[in-house]
Amino acid sequence: MVNEKSRFHRLWILVLTLSILPMYGCGRYRARREIAENDYFAQILIRVDRRSMGNDGFFEENLLANPYSEVRQWCAIALGRIASPGALPLLYRAVHTGDAAVRAASAFSIGEIEDRERLEPQFRLPDPLASKELISLLDDPSPTVQMRAIEALGKTGSPREAREIARRLEGFSGSGSLTERAYVGFAITALGRLKDPVAFPVLERLAKTGDPEIQSHASDALGRLQAEKATAPATQRLADKADISDRFDEPGDRPGSVTEAISRALAASRRNSTIAMVETTRGNLEIELFREDAPLTAAAFVLEARGGAYDGFVFDEVLPSQLIGWKAVASSGVDRTLNGEANLRPFERGSVGIETAFGKRHHGRLFVALAPQPYRDGIDTCFGRLISGMPVADRIVPGDRILHIHIKETVGVLDRILQ
Repeated sequence: MVNEKSRFHRLWILVLTLSILPMYGCGRYRARREIAENDYFAQILIRVDRRSMGNDGFFEENLLANPYSEVRQWCAIALGRIASPGALPLLYRAVHTGDAAVRAASAFSIGEIEDRERLEPQFRLPDPLASKELISLLDDPSPTVQMRAIEALGKTGSPREAREIARRLEGFSGSGSLTERAYVGFAITALGRLKDPVAFPVLERLAKTGDPEIQSHASDALGRLQAEKATAPATQRLADKADISDRFDEPGDRPGSVTEAISRALAASRRNSTIAMVETTRGNLEIELFREDAPLTAAAFVLEARGGAYDGFVFDEVLPSQLIGWKAVASSGVDRTLNGEANLRPFERGSVGIETAFGKRHHGRLFVALAPQPYRDGIDTCFGRLISGMPVADRIVPGDRILHIHIKETVGVLDRILQ
């Protein structure tokens, strides 16, 4: 009997050991992977900070063949930040890889390099292959890739691209899934930037939909087109009639309330999140930090907020319906994140970001976007979003102050970076 108990005890120990070993091995693998990824990320940031691809083949090797998808994405985004035309051949190859996230990041960076506003001061002609590759991505199986291609075409395109985008909006009503509505939003922004009359019919239709956010977005794009096409008085009257700002009297009734509800649902579904509760003299702003997409910026912000660094800060930049902002802490860790962190987060209504200091002699500025600001995408650092308090943000005026910022998190952002 004793021998049987002893054998059973040894067998139980063996079972426990065999069950624990894989967990231990998994933990060590994750640790090694994070160390490797951090090393790659550090090398990428050095090149972004220097605005140089280098001559060592780093990007060619890691954009196309690195074993980690995240590193390949970072490489693609970094090439857009460096903005060297020499990166285009690499990005054209990357848009044909099997990783949808890498294809999306590569499309984003092609748009950054070939942005019309960037080419004109350099007296550089656009690369005709850029348009061809981006248009081919409009039929990509991944909606995310399609949206990034549309965003890029809005920066690089011509009437041909406007027709392609408008054609793909013909079947959208704006009342579909979150993904479909996001697609419509990207397309409207792109058409507004392209300023081509071919967009009038589809934008007019979307300005009459029952979705207030799409309605407002389409109306704004129509207004941009009207500024370019003064010979279209009928369209001007339509845009005036569709102006969503005339239909909402209270901030709580504005289209942002829809976005806030969606953001709350998305935030509630995420675990291990980091939330910053910003108490202001006007009310509370609840911000979810993107610690996966901007870990250095998020970590610095958390450290400073916990130390009370922002207590008493004044909202000294208030642009109605555009943004509210306040200065970063002097010698702030937030603005010393190697000129910002590259990520694919677009600046939409409710996005929280920091202005990067490329060539500027200031410490940057923290801000909350009150409207989409695509011209900041890939330039300034988006490190969070409002999940509640959008009506409060709409009501803030110059002189309102931050009272205190409370940080709520289940797994520390600093622990994640340093572990």
